[in-house]
Amino acid sequence: MSGDTSGIAEIPKHSPDGAPDPAALGGAVPGGVARRRVRRILMVLASMMVLVLGSTVAYAGYWYYRINHNIKGAPLHGAVVPPDQQASGGLIQPTPDAYGNLPINILLIGTDARLPGKDAALGGFVDPSGRADVEMLVHVSADRSNATVVSLPRDLMVPVPECVDAKGNHFGAQSVGMINSALAAGPGCQVDTVEEFSHVKIDHFMMVDFSGVVDLTNAVGGVDVCVTKAVHDPDSHLDLPAGTSEVKGAMALAFLRTREGFAGGSDLYRTQAQHQYLGSLIRKMKDQATLDDPIQATHLMDIASKSLTVDDPIASVSKLLDLSNTLKKVPTDNITFLTLPTVEYPPDHNRVAPDQALDDQIFSLIAHDRSVTAPVAQAGASTSAPSPTDSPSPTGSATSLAPSAVKDQILVENGTTADGRSKQLAETLRSDGFKNASGVGYSSSDVATTEVFYSDDKYEASARVVAAALQLPPGSVRPGGDGSAPVVVRVGADFASGDVFNPAAPSSTPSALPSAAASSADAESAGDKNLCINAQ
Repeated sequence: MSGDTSGIAEIPKHSPDGAPDPAALGGAVPGGVARRRVRRILMVLASMMVLVLGSTVAYAGYWYYRINHNIKGAPLHGAVVPPDQQASGGLIQPTPDAYGNLPINILLIGTDARLPGKDAALGGFVDPSGRADVEMLVHVSADRSNATVVSLPRDLMVPVPECVDAKGNHFGAQSVGMINSALAAGPGCQVDTVEEFSHVKIDHFMMVDFSGVVDLTNAVGGVDVCVTKAVHDPDSHLDLPAGTSEVKGAMALAFLRTREGFAGGSDLYRTQAQHQYLGSLIRKMKDQATLDDPIQATHLMDIASKSLTVDDPIASVSKLLDLSNTLKKVPTDNITFLTLPTVEYPPDHNRVAPDQALDDQIFSLIAHDRSVTAPVAQAGASTSAPSPTDSPSPTGSATSLAPSAVKDQILVENGTTADGRSKQLAETLRSDGFKNASGVGYSSSDVATTEVFYSDDKYEASARVVAAALQLPPGSVRPGGDGSAPVVVRVGADFASGDVFNPAAPSSTPSALPSAAASSADAESAGDKNLCINAQ
């Protein structure tokens, strides 16, 4: 599937002056003001997981109408002169991979609006304005083998273009302003501000407010988080013992909003808590197959969709499910979180400025579809065939199984027009040491992309060894298949000949994030179960 269908949601607009809340000034955070910080993050993260990692549930009748009606749409762009039409160089246009697939770039926006009802009850007061309190640029590679999530600090000072909102109101350009002030002119202006600053073309946005946070957190059964020492923060009401705890509802919100509970007591450090929470949530939903249960998935979709605004082209259940089915292919270990490196903004020490040299490196990798998850050794790796017993996994670690140790049945299905193709590859696998491989036909002869499926998590290691032996990319391995065997290799037109996979061109060239940028950005993997927040 090409990268031109994906989804995200919109945000309630904040006041035109973009005034920061007291937390942004580094001072004490009153209870009501601080609480609004809570919802934003949880809904950004949890809603993205529900609607982007998504389910394959078949919505019909009442539920389809209800959830479809919940989702709000808004224009993708708001600048009078969009970044790709500016004379200053504009955007770096993405290049399709060997199969015509494009990478997907999504801007996640979390707003702290408090509308009448549950929002106001959680926040302590009514404030419909809302600011872009959380922004994350999500890049998904063209081959869906990896994703990078970059947190953009809300106090970052950048140019803001002249924009027009959905009602026709004009907002003047700012030579330099807080990045979150662009939301005053709508989420489309926020998208164009990030595009102009990063030169990365953004395909979609997802904006969320915090209503339903408690319900959604409880619905997934809580999320595991870790702190290095006990935290008792009277401002956020976070009360956790040292080590790992399961948080739900209001306590999950407290974990995501606390400032004084973590080392440094800053907004910048708090992004690490957001990353830990999101990684934990991703693992839980994948491990427990939460979204494969139609009843549970429908319930979660209903809760999440009430707080979502997305760009108009994807403002429907069907479009969001198209996106979810695409993004589900990304292995958890290959989702990397970064916090954009910054330096002090000289005119105001309560603001931050881009660390231009390091930021340019990060945005260049994203714009050119380069994974930041690849280890340094892979950046210039040879294209010669790897040993099946020592081939790199998605995280760069060596597989522990030799082909001869794989006892599970491997079924090769021919989805091409080449007669006998499945039997050819089955024979190749047997000669490599996989004794239990056989080839059969498939119901369709127009499969485009070769994939390796495993029917249960216990067969994933075997599937990855098979993929490595055939030199298939890590992103080709995923759960599913037709249940005909523990491991199924479904051969597509991209692998219609040859004993090993050899596309015309790499679809997403790995490239290591420079060490200085990686260190400054606090790079973290969603698959790392050992992350623990450094408490005060």
